[in-house]
Amino acid sequence: MKYWLTTDTHLGHFNMIEYCGRPEDFSEIILKNLYQNIKPEDILIHLGDICMANDLVWNLKLLNVPGRHWLVRGNHDKKSNSWYLEHGWSMVCNQFQDRIFGKTIMFSHRPVAWNGEYDINIHGHSHNSDPNKQEKELITVRNGYQKLLALEYTNYMPVTLEKFIVGKA
Repeated sequence: MKYWLTTDTHLGHFNMIEYCGRPEDFSEIILKNLYQNIKPEDILIHLGDICMANDLVWNLKLLNVPGRHWLVRGNHDKKSNSWYLEHGWSMVCNQFQDRIFGKTIMFSHRPVAWNGEYDINIHGHSHNSDPNKQEKELITVRNGYQKLLALEYTNYMPVTLEKFIVGKA
């Protein structure tokens, strides 16, 4: 069993082509990469912002990817927790913390200020934007304990949690 990470898929949100320089067929690329990598025994941790519209359509496509699916809600995930659970997500939360591979990890959509209780905060939200031009409150929480996962830096591939932690992704 492997833990896989993805984030900010924004499936069907065509403004991402302009905002982040994504290819026109980015939704299909992301889904294809998920299908090709994730096995039925694996867990996919999605760090939020699944899509911008057509929630049912995009969630069903994403949930057809093998494995169990955990959602850490992002600012664009507007449905209720019960909606996501009723439509196939195994777990839904705003953030969670767990000890995996010898590290206490905080999983969140936006970076979380370090509180002394985790070793690393894996988050999404910021994409490939200039870190100095992001929301002011996000700039102030960064202190080396946060690690950004951005699909724009992974060639739209999911990454294993183990590789991401050791810095090989």
